[in-house]
Amino acid sequence: MVSNKLYRGTALAVGCVAFVSASGLFDQSAEAALTASLSGYAAGRFEQCGFNSGYSWNSTGSMTLWSVRAQQHIFAESSGNQTLTWCTEVYQGVNLGNTYTFNVTAAENAPSGPSAPGPMGAAKGGVVRDLFARWINASTGYVNGSQADRDAKSAAFQVVLWEITHENFTATTSQGILGQLSLSTGAFRANLSGASASWYSQIVASLGVGDSRTPTSTA
Repeated sequence: MVSNKLYRGTALAVGCVAFVSASGLFDQSAEAALTASLSGYAAGRFEQCGFNSGYSWNSTGSMTLWSVRAQQHIFAESSGNQTLTWCTEVYQGVNLGNTYTFNVTAAENAPSGPSAPGPMGAAKGGVVRDLFARWINASTGYVNGSQADRDAKSAAFQVVLWEITHENFTATTSQGILGQLSLSTGAFRANLSGASASWYSQIVASLGVGDSRTPTSTA
């Protein structure tokens, strides 16, 4: 059974994985909160992505794209409880079967530094909260919508999250950041396949519409 005990507040991160929690983000730099093993992968698929921390948000400099796993991770505790997670650092990974201890930190402080991309800060944190509130089911941890769309939509969701956490935006507000999102320029780029590209556009277009949201507690 997938536990919903953490699906209450903001986006979470564990250096490389993130999920929704009332407490904040799971990150390997704060007070210990969870020890679990990577037991498998959930929805998503491989996509072509690249990152160069030296580029500004509108840079058109050359960049190599790599096939990376834009996919949810499944972490299992010794009790059997499972948690679905998302990645906040595109080039930092975890290994199947290995056990990790993760800690809780505020969204603004994730992902951990000091290496790039470093903590996202308040403006990016606001966009990430809005992203999770609109697109993640607080009861299941999966993206909202039909199971048939889940792999493509999950990959798109993961890439949106990476774009937010990795891009060198000059905007200082959450609304300003939305105007600088682009996968074709900047420090983070991606070439999405098939339906993932369409879902990426729909996810980005939904952010900030009306007013920003905060994930709702299931407790």
